[in-house]
Amino acid sequence: MSLIDVSRLNEFDEDMVIRFPIRPHTFKKGKVRLMSIDAFEKAIDPSRLSILKLIAFGVSKPSVIGVKLKMPKSTLYRHLSVLMRYGWIERSSYGLVFSAPIYLAYEVESGKPGSLSIRLLNGKGAFIDEKTGFIIINGVRPIQNCLKCPMLRQCTEHVKLLAHEFNVTLRSKTPAEAYIEVLTWVTSKNLAKILNSIYLDLSIR
Repeated sequence: MSLIDVSRLNEFDEDMVIRFPIRPHTFKKGKVRLMSIDAFEKAIDPSRLSILKLIAFGVSKPSVIGVKLKMPKSTLYRHLSVLMRYGWIERSSYGLVFSAPIYLAYEVESGKPGSLSIRLLNGKGAFIDEKTGFIIINGVRPIQNCLKCPMLRQCTEHVKLLAHEFNVTLRSKTPAEAYIEVLTWVTSKNLAKILNSIYLDLSIR
């Protein structure tokens, strides 16, 4: 029997926590990737989630991914192109890997002329924990999949420690959502600090 069971990879619900086991060498460390809602939701597709799950398992070559998913080469490369263009994965010396250990979604709101606000979303994001795996959170309802997870107690204890360390009052109902809540708070605080202390270059087209 194969160590990677792909028979159930397409059974995804868009309003749930999606959890994949993860191998240490399958992601770039040391950064947070901020994504537009559109970029984030490019991954919430059964075929692309299947690809991400195999990458999390350590399957880094497109040819092997195509064989395991029984996916035509043209279809596979179209999906890989989307995942790379929108920031989910990238190529490395090892092969295809996740671009970051933390992904947070944001939305941009423009008000009066000269007014712009960026809001990080608690209900959408993804993070990698080497013990619990690669977690994707999509939606804001209480998530039953998280509550049934065998890692529930460990995740709950860990996220409470994180919240205490960063002085965050948790409002989320599941550990996975709480992780995103903490990460969003920490990232927004650091982002504000960066924007207030350095400059940004924008390309004008």
